[in-house]
Amino acid sequence: MMSAAQSSPCSPRWSCWKALFLAGLLCLLAACQQELHSGLPEGEANRILATLLENGIDANKVSRGKNGFTITVEKSELVRALKILESHSLPREDFKNLGEVFSGQGMIASPTEEQARLAFAIEQELAGTFARIDGVLTARAHVVLERHDAATGTSSPSSAAVFLRHLPDSPVVDLQGKIKELCVQAVPGLVYEKVSVMLVPVRAEVLLPDASNAQPRQSAAGTGTSRGLLGAALAAFLVFLAAGFFYVRRKKHAARKEAS
Repeated sequence: MMSAAQSSPCSPRWSCWKALFLAGLLCLLAACQQELHSGLPEGEANRILATLLENGIDANKVSRGKNGFTITVEKSELVRALKILESHSLPREDFKNLGEVFSGQGMIASPTEEQARLAFAIEQELAGTFARIDGVLTARAHVVLERHDAATGTSSPSSAAVFLRHLPDSPVVDLQGKIKELCVQAVPGLVYEKVSVMLVPVRAEVLLPDASNAQPRQSAAGTGTSRGLLGAALAAFLVFLAAGFFYVRRKKHAARKEAS
């Protein structure tokens, strides 16, 4: 039979068992979480976290130091979380600027290669600018620079096409003229009439659920979280009881051997 000192909650042995119990509980809780995205800058991680929380997903942001931030969700919510982020075009694309496109050049490029690289750089700059408009989820810019054919003496003018996928209430629907003007200023030889803008609104019911739908989702997420925590705590407690049972049994067996 265990002595009072051995079974006291303040004894070193009891503290050891409490530490084991807490460690097991933490391991089980961590196992319930699934990594959704990692290596994110803090701004993008905050945007993803806010979007998931607004849609009733119990998400967490974890700092990884120099490796950026990680977003985790419960395994049971993984599929729904991925669909929500897909509908919101998250995480956002990381656009390159002119300096990045033309940095670290090695061999001398041909005029055709230089023109293609310049067009790509302008596309990235324009798309990155349009992506910053409130409510814009996806931004693409396609640029064709002015070309001259020395053999025939003909030339083709510059042109640009812009594709924007946006929320229904985005102000971008009233900015088509400004978007064209910005393209004209950014692309050499481009005229206003050679710019086309395509706006694609997303389905409001997918991205902006009303209060009647959002509340049950939050409740379901909260219920799932509570059940997950309760199950993890119960499993850890059972592990703790089993370990204690085998410990006591071993001590009794040792005491009987000493007595005999």
